[in-house]
Amino acid sequence: MDFQKCSLETSDAVIVVCENRSKFQVQNPDKRVLSKVKVDGCLIADGRERCDWIVACNDIGKAMFIELKGCNLDKAISQLESTLRHTNEVYLKHKKECYAVTTRVPKHGSSIRRRCIDFYSKNSATLSVKNVLTTVNI
Repeated sequence: MDFQKCSLETSDAVIVVCENRSKFQVQNPDKRVLSKVKVDGCLIADGRERCDWIVACNDIGKAMFIELKGCNLDKAISQLESTLRHTNEVYLKHKKECYAVTTRVPKHGSSIRRRCIDFYSKNSATLSVKNVLTTVNI
């Protein structure tokens, strides 16, 4: 995996990744240096499952794994878990946050909450299921 080839260092105030109708924004008001890693088709280009993007802030030890999906939440979770496993050594000391941004998210109820809890206990990373546009502050 060639992180250098697939990464873009940026200190923009807003970092955006989007695909189809799903969009993920990182608000970066302090203009920290963030690493925007294209995972799907670059970092992991073979047949393994992988999420779309990783946005990492190394100076505070935070990595956000992002899957922009239509409506298949099970597939999105599987892709996030796979990417966590494949990049574990690189982000070992980072706090990991995973985001499944779907165009049609199931109703936020006990089943989604349960899946987020199970995801954390299995992967030591938070899971947030969001709809269409998601904004995170760093």
